[in-house]
This record gives sequence, C-alpha cells and structure tokens, in this order.
Amino acid sequence: MRSTLILLAIVAGLVSACSGSTATGALPAAATQAGATQAGATQAATGVTAVPTNGPATALDACSLITADEAAAAVGQPVAAGAVPEPGAHSCLFATRALSADGVEISITGLDTFNPTQKSIPGLTITPVSGIGDAAYYLSMGAGSDVLEVRKGSTTFSVSILRKGASDVQLQGDEKTLALAILGRI
Repeated sequence: MRSTLILLAIVAGLVSACSGSTATGALPAAATQAGATQAGATQAATGVTAVPTNGPATALDACSLITADEAAAAVGQPVAAGAVPEPGAHSCLFATRALSADGVEISITGLDTFNPTQKSIPGLTITPVSGIGDAAYYLSMGAGSDVLEVRKGSTTFSVSILRKGASDVQLQGDEKTLALAILGRI
C-alpha cells in the first residue's frame, strides 16, 4: 500500500512540475520563520509549518488531522492508528491489515505545488471542485486512483483513499468528507 500511495504522491509532484512550478514542497520562508518560535519542537518533528487564514502560524501534523475512526469509516474497515511512512515525511498513512492495499493518506503539501488550473495530461485528469476550502481539485488516474488537493489560505493538503472495489465517485465523495473534517481543524 505504501508504494501505491507514494506513487500517487510522485505523480502529483510530476504534474505540478509539468505546470512550471518549482515544486520544492516547502512553504514560503516567512511562514516557516513565523512559526519557528511558536511551533518549537512540534515543527522539528513534523517539518511543516502553515499559516491558517484565521490566526498565527502553527505546525501541522498530518496524523492529527483525522482520527483512525474517520479513516476506518472512509475505508469501510478498521485501520491502524496513523503513522508517518518514513522519517521526515509530511504525510500520514492509516492502513488496514498488512496484506490489504486499502487505506487513507493525508499529506501536508506545499503551496507552490498547488495548481488547480493546470491542464490534464494523458493518463491524469485534473478536475476543479467547488465548495471545499478556498480552492480544490481532484487528480485522477482512473480505476480508483484519485487524490483530492485542497487549499485554505496558505495551507495546502491532499487526501487520498484506496479502497478495493470502490468507484471513483465513491472515493471522491469520501475524500471530500475527510477534507471538510480537516478544514474544520486547521
């Protein structure tokens, strides 16, 4: 499952790079510096600082943005507590049992990689979505491989659900539900 989710993240990065972005994944220096003293050790642990639209800079931990129960509801079966897939990653995986590819990934992404106006390319469809944050869009590779990218102020994140047998419409609906929950917490 980790390799599939990492592949989705790589594809999202490639699409951003193709649109002319520098795609560094970092937030602007001013946002990082503003959160450095307030975020303290949490920023060092998560490595991501965001500036919510309604307050001062805070460090975001992808694993704290949804609960395991919310991830389980999206997947339709129990999941383990969220875990960072590798040290320094700005994402969190909520996985089902070891041999299943089903799970949820929440990633804190860089504002510089968020591009809802980019054009679709063969094999990758970009679909703008209204009613989610300040801007949002789906990256879809078809066959149950969708990622919802969301921006609220200068904070950007992605939600991806892998669930065997689910249609793109079902996955997108559940990704939207999780994104709305996250928006209420940042």
